[in-house]
Amino acid sequence: MAELDAKREEIAGLIAQELGLGDLSSLNPSERATVDQQTAETIEGCGDDAAEPADCTEATLRLRQVLKEYRDLETLRSDELDARLAEEGEVFAREDDA
Repeated sequence: MAELDAKREEIAGLIAQELGLGDLSSLNPSERATVDQQTAETIEGCGDDAAEPADCTEATLRLRQVLKEYRDLETLRSDELDARLAEEGEVFAREDDA
């Protein structure tokens, strides 16, 4: 989870730069809220499975790469959770439904 949070923070830093706000540590609460909202929208909108995909072609090459890394970490986390649930016997078994 820490890796995913770190990658999200990296995305926020790139977005702050793109918005001309500078370094994340120098933002006031209002600016940080703006960056956080834009970060969430960017992650959601630039995802492969976005309901309403955003046009991410104007994102910098670095931002597109970090977004891909973020999605890869999300997939890895989901796969790890599925494996852990399977080990704990929490997989869906028809005999348990009866």
